[in-house]
Amino acid sequence: MIHLSFIFNIIIPNQMKPLFALIICLLMSICFIATNGNAELDLFYGEKKIIVLDPGHGGHDKGARGADGTFEKTITLNLAKMIADELGSKYRTSLTRTDDYLLSIPDRTAVANHMGADLFVSIHVGGSFLHKASGITVYYFKEMSDTDITFNGATSETYSPDNDPTTWDDIQKRHITRSRALAKLTQTHINDMIKHMETGIEGVPLVVLSGADMPAILIEIGYISNPGEEKKLCDTQILSEFAKAISKAIDIFLSEKNQ
Repeated sequence: MIHLSFIFNIIIPNQMKPLFALIICLLMSICFIATNGNAELDLFYGEKKIIVLDPGHGGHDKGARGADGTFEKTITLNLAKMIADELGSKYRTSLTRTDDYLLSIPDRTAVANHMGADLFVSIHVGGSFLHKASGITVYYFKEMSDTDITFNGATSETYSPDNDPTTWDDIQKRHITRSRALAKLTQTHINDMIKHMETGIEGVPLVVLSGADMPAILIEIGYISNPGEEKKLCDTQILSEFAKAISKAIDIFLSEKNQ
């Protein structure tokens, strides 16, 4: 290996040595600044809590459809972006999808697990053959016993060993208590903000929550199959109210006092 001192003393002409020395100093300074800058950037992000927002459906999977032709996939993405804006720079926020494309259910949870997220929030809209079906529901993961009533909601699939291609089915169990607390906070703040729709809370074995290695909830923000609620879900002001309520619940949950 040819040493730098050999190059400097033997190969570089005497008249060029000052310039060469200056170049070396500049290069070393740039490397130091870049390294130090990356360290500061890592520290900056490392101090922030990570929230992964999951807009349900996407691509050819349009989700539920309203009478006026509104698709669930559009509402969920719009709301996820609004929530991210509300959370602002206080948190490091990431969306599982940022445009109209499809991710598998395990891939959605994998995004949160890979990032080491502190929270996972999946966003959906209800759909039903009964046009009068209405309301908002916040779900957290809960295993069902043989005596429990089968869940017949219109969100993502419920959990069973047959429809779970991953080995993550035990991970969410250790977060159930905190997931339920987050669901309760979200229910409270949505009820405070959205006066015209009642919000419930329910524990259900949803696949998209089962593999999340952090507190995780799924929110159904009304029924798009209900003509009245479809109009509300297309109203930017009402979506903004949802975003504020959900963001406030997240902020309180992640506060030092709550932790």
